[in-house]
Amino acid sequence: MISIRFDEYGTPGSLYLAEVEATHPGPSQVRVAIEAAPINPSDFMLVEGRYPFRPELPSPAGSEGVGRVIEVGPAVTSVKAGDRVLVLPSEQPGTWQEETVIDERFAVRVSGDTDPHQLATVGINAATAHLVLRYGGDLPTGTWIAQTAANSGLGSFIRALARRKGLRILDIVRRTDAAEALRETGSDAVVVTDDDYTGNVAEVLGDERLALVLDGVGGPVVSGLAPFLAREAGIVSFSALSGQPVTIHPMHLNFKNLHVHGFWLNNWLDSAPREEIESLYRHIDGLISDGTLSTPIEAAYSFEQFADAIRHAQSTGRDGKIVFSTTGNGKAR
Repeated sequence: MISIRFDEYGTPGSLYLAEVEATHPGPSQVRVAIEAAPINPSDFMLVEGRYPFRPELPSPAGSEGVGRVIEVGPAVTSVKAGDRVLVLPSEQPGTWQEETVIDERFAVRVSGDTDPHQLATVGINAATAHLVLRYGGDLPTGTWIAQTAANSGLGSFIRALARRKGLRILDIVRRTDAAEALRETGSDAVVVTDDDYTGNVAEVLGDERLALVLDGVGGPVVSGLAPFLAREAGIVSFSALSGQPVTIHPMHLNFKNLHVHGFWLNNWLDSAPREEIESLYRHIDGLISDGTLSTPIEAAYSFEQFADAIRHAQSTGRDGKIVFSTTGNGKAR
């Protein structure tokens, strides 16, 4: 079978295409034929050796995806051959290949007739969006929250879920073209992190304050929001695209009694009961099926086109996710 792999930690340029033998599942494992798998920033971090774990090399790449079960081990009870499943992130990547063998707990059954490109992106982003919004608790309708990296796939999920809760969301981006695209989709408010950043935030909020900041960027983007946070407001860091830490001046951190949290989906997957995990993904599956949640997909590539796919995923100014696909649907290249 075809597999996109790496045998040293370095740049994404170390990825290569290989033909490897397919393997059969162990007693508690599931063998999945991959239909679609997205390219995420975290995938590049893992290849570069900047992730919390390092799989044994050589290793296949790809942290999440969706596919059909083609074989199960004798101890597997939650899925069966023919089921469509999400492949959830684990310490062993492997969705950027035609097949993968995973432990049963990383396979969750989903709809058989939903667009696989959409399903492929929900294992990480949709679940993260749902879970980080919990840090706000039961906020009153009309409360302002903010998110950085608002033009990302995760940002689109956060925006949709926040709207369902009746919250107003301040979308923060780093490019004017990204801001314009969000305004065209009906964002409540968008600001760019330029020289007028804090002034524009002040203009949007007026006398109101932010109850929650969901941050995927870090650095001065977050510290610039500190004056606009309500007392007891929360800041949730789930990524750091800038490579800089979240910093909050003590005048705001202490006097407003702010709450700063770190979030990584893998920690939740490691600790949550199976029933809770399945319940969350059933809920998300329904929201994908009825169109409430969706991710813009800019292009889909075959595994053989991996070099083009990687370059596209690393380019600036994209309007959607880049995915690997074996289905031939969507904007395949």
